[in-house]
Amino acid sequence: MLKLRIFRPSYLVEIRRLPELKYIKTEGNVVKIGPVVTHYDIMKANIPLLSETASKIADPQVRNMGTIGGSISHLDPSADYPAALIAMDAKVRIKRTKGERVESFSSFAKDMFTPDLNPGELVAEIEVPLLKDYKVSYQKLERRAGDFAIVGVAVALKVNGDVIQDARIGLTAVNKTAVRASEAEKILLSGKISEKLIEEAATKAMDYANPTSDIRGSAEYKKKMVKVMTKRAILAALNR
Repeated sequence: MLKLRIFRPSYLVEIRRLPELKYIKTEGNVVKIGPVVTHYDIMKANIPLLSETASKIADPQVRNMGTIGGSISHLDPSADYPAALIAMDAKVRIKRTKGERVESFSSFAKDMFTPDLNPGELVAEIEVPLLKDYKVSYQKLERRAGDFAIVGVAVALKVNGDVIQDARIGLTAVNKTAVRASEAEKILLSGKISEKLIEEAATKAMDYANPTSDIRGSAEYKKKMVKVMTKRAILAALNR
């Protein structure tokens, strides 16, 4: 935003060196992440789904410099993290001068480039469940390596034999904000794992896509690719 001169603040405050904002800690089945933790640090932290997502963000230079707090505060509709965070039911702790509040990531992501942050507030922590028993995958369609997603699909599946006990599907880059394909998830829970079941779920995921045409592709193309990438993500997760 600064580079494009959309925002021209009088002052900038550097917060990346504040140790109280840079940590990754596990408490029970929850991982708590400080806002100035870099994509590279998350990539190396072995957090199911989130680490894989971080590994596909941009290029090494951006992964070493960019932070998760910065990414979700910017809230680009084509960013990678939102697909994983909405699928994981992540929570965002927000601090202000007097007190703090906690919001679900789905509530925090109000609109494109519009996080639920008021003047004087900042993201203080991101909290995600530790999906120990889940098979996970983040699949991203991009024009070339390092680009923003054309379509991004995050999948987490809890599998017991030939049935899926819990399914989470998050989509990014196909709407104003990331969306949870809840009806597609229900299809995956409705019977034994099969090619037909996966095909039906991937087709249903298209209902959650309302993309716009741009230099990355037409709206019609992007919507079709939601099915392709959802199927790819489900199969990749099941094969792990």
